[in-house]
Amino acid sequence: VVVGAGGGGLAAALAVADSGRSVIVLEKLDRPGGNSALSTGSIPAAGSRLQIEAGIVDSPARMATDLIVQSGPHEAEDLTHRLAQTSAELVDWLVDCHGVRLALITDYKHVGHSVNRLHAPPSRRGIDLTDDLMRACKQAKIDVLTSNPVVDLLVERDTVVGVVVEGDRVERYEIRANVVILAANGFAANADLMRKWLPEIKSIEYFGAHGSTGEALEWGIEIGGYLANQHAYQGY
Repeated sequence: VVVGAGGGGLAAALAVADSGRSVIVLEKLDRPGGNSALSTGSIPAAGSRLQIEAGIVDSPARMATDLIVQSGPHEAEDLTHRLAQTSAELVDWLVDCHGVRLALITDYKHVGHSVNRLHAPPSRRGIDLTDDLMRACKQAKIDVLTSNPVVDLLVERDTVVGVVVEGDRVERYEIRANVVILAANGFAANADLMRKWLPEIKSIEYFGAHGSTGEALEWGIEIGGYLANQHAYQGY
């Protein structure tokens, strides 16, 4: 089960399907896309096939260094390195295996990047990226159920074994699964969580996806998860 049908959730579902396992995507809003659909659809990657074809020399180490220099030291530097290491594989897989239309952006470098490594739809519209991901999910026979909000996790003996869903045709149902992937984005659309964790910008209007209300964070805390760096944010 994948919770959230933004770009990350749809890509996660494709990865699960490619491994030969069955997967379902649950989205609480009436359409998929999330913040990915509202963005320029840009994916940074170091060492991708498109970079190599353009004669751009890059590496995961250089990408991770660029990102950490820009952000400053933080608790998730190991994750930064991991994302950089897998970034080219991700872009190549989306393009070559699932026909997602991405092109290397060569006319500008995003903040902090020392080389051209942004890959985006030719239109530079995130909705085109998520539309391609939805098409790939359909071809992979992945069910993406919109208007089916997950309201809780099923937990047995300290193990997450599924989710509780409020469906659009039935009041409430459960789905049991070997793995639950939470791809539910952040909490900037939740006024209470903004006041709690980011009080200095609580009054700033949020122009992102309305579904970014932080349920996944609250579920994680309820079952013993911990938070780090939750006071950081990107003003864009």
